[in-house]
Amino acid sequence: MAQGKAASTQQDVEALSAQISALKTDLGAITETLKSLGVHGGEEAAERARDMAAKVQQSGRDGLSYAQNSAEEMGAQAAQAVRNQPATAMGLAVGVGFLLGFMSGRK
Repeated sequence: MAQGKAASTQQDVEALSAQISALKTDLGAITETLKSLGVHGGEEAAERARDMAAKVQQSGRDGLSYAQNSAEEMGAQAAQAVRNQPATAMGLAVGVGFLLGFMSGRK
């Protein structure tokens, strides 16, 4: 079950990385469009810039929505795991708390 969650999380991270890469590409295209606007001027270049900006904005919204949905799903999975195995969850919480306390106490 833990491997399935890890694989799912890894897939979510990879999907988000791909979307971020696409956003970078889109931003590069906007930059080129803006350069074109400066060189060629005119309404056509401005319209292309607006269209590209709208696409990037929508892509950002889609990425944010995907990230929110993924976070909600992982939260639900974590809550279900705690309900199914409360003793294990409590042990993990105590262990992580001890480890963080130990690490932050060392100077």
